[in-house]
Amino acid sequence: MKNKTKPAPVTILLALAMMTALLAGCVPGRSPAEAPAPVVSAALPEPAPAPEAANAEQAPAPAAELTPAQPSAQAQESAAGWFTGVAGSRFLVPEGFIRLDESPSIGYQYTFWHPDHEVRIVVYEIAPGYIPEGAYETDFQIAKSNPDVTYFDKGESWFVQSGYNNGGEEIFYSKESMTESGLKTFWISYPTAKREFGDAITAEFEKNFSF
Repeated sequence: MKNKTKPAPVTILLALAMMTALLAGCVPGRSPAEAPAPVVSAALPEPAPAPEAANAEQAPAPAAELTPAQPSAQAQESAAGWFTGVAGSRFLVPEGFIRLDESPSIGYQYTFWHPDHEVRIVVYEIAPGYIPEGAYETDFQIAKSNPDVTYFDKGESWFVQSGYNNGGEEIFYSKESMTESGLKTFWISYPTAKREFGDAITAEFEKNFSF
């Protein structure tokens, strides 16, 4: 896994929006001052009914280029357990997940994949001093206007979104926050057909994620 930090004239959730587009086609083998209460499975935001049209409009493409990775054909060890990112994100990787090797153009990215249920977890962070000007505000506006987003909520320094990709075949949920230690985001996606498992994973991850 290579973690790279290089300043570049890009915006970040411009990174999340592309994750929406990229993750739709990629199926491989706080401390903010104000934060929402932890999500429990029974209260997980409910995406609206999936769009019927297979050619649903995609979200705007981001400038931060993330390259989806494939799990190695070789056996991989479980990545389950507590994980702390370079810029301070701390979270619990659930059982059954392996780690993928992905490198963004700026910042740090940690990607985990459940091969049996096709659940993908991406954590992305940029340390202070490397955050493109206006990145959080841009990401906020993209998420708020994204036609694929069916649930949106915000606080003083964070916002969450969820919805469908790929004509309703995939569910996504993400949260982004601007903190003293940097810009932090996590993104979870899974097939709609695996919703029961994916919803439970999302609730567990949200509960244990610290910005």
